[in-house]
Amino acid sequence: MTVPEVLLVEDSEFMSMRIIETLEDSHNMSLTAVGTAAEARDSLIDNTFDCIVVNYELPDETGVELADSLNPSGREPVVPIILLTGRELEPIAADAIEKGVTEFVYKGDHATANMDVLANRIRVVLKTHSLPGESN
Repeated sequence: MTVPEVLLVEDSEFMSMRIIETLEDSHNMSLTAVGTAAEARDSLIDNTFDCIVVNYELPDETGVELADSLNPSGREPVVPIILLTGRELEPIAADAIEKGVTEFVYKGDHATANMDVLANRIRVVLKTHSLPGESN
């Protein structure tokens, strides 16, 4: 099994380091971290990622706006996008899905835990995204 390559877009250095250490050490994933949507777009020019995990609130735009810019067609995104948020999901979910967000993870549950939920969501979207017969 190959190691999933994940782009993490998180402006909190503490949270970014926590996610990287936990997912790489305990869940056999490889992460590249950036702090803004602009840096995420730059990273996508020269790199290939299996999944993007993006914080809802970024300094330059929201994670939903980033998803929309990466998925202007409104169809299933080329790279699955997981929105990591501390906000209530109901008010943002419909808009986020319409703009290309694949899945959601509530951030509050993962600041001190072993991030099993986030790791599981990454694995599920990767498995779903790579089902045989799907056109990419």
